[in-house]
Amino acid sequence: MTKLIGAVFLVLGLVAGVVLLLAPFGKAPLEAGPLMWFTFPLGCVIGHVFLMVGADREQMAVSSMIVGSALLLLGLVATVAQFLVSGGVLASAGDTLSLWYVASGGFVLGGVAYALRGTGRGQNPPA
Repeated sequence: MTKLIGAVFLVLGLVAGVVLLLAPFGKAPLEAGPLMWFTFPLGCVIGHVFLMVGADREQMAVSSMIVGSALLLLGLVATVAQFLVSGGVLASAGDTLSLWYVASGGFVLGGVAYALRGTGRGQNPPA
């Protein structure tokens, strides 16, 4: 059950991140309201924690690698989008603060999650 809860929270967090990423361009399928700003980091963190609860070391490593990679990719896309807006290649329909938010959140949370993949290596300690 914790895996299902974790997956749902993680998907909600990633969807909120994508919505915040697309919002400055007017292409977001949902409104980028305050709930999206809270759901992006909290959904990803809570989802990752629930995926890790009760997992063995190998599952922890895979979970951390997938979550970390997804968040790092989201942060990279937000950084590239911010670069293209600042260079005049893309026109934004509004404020680009959400791009900075997704980039910083994606890199910080993704970096931490990806670094945790090493916790899945090695032998289980004796009981």
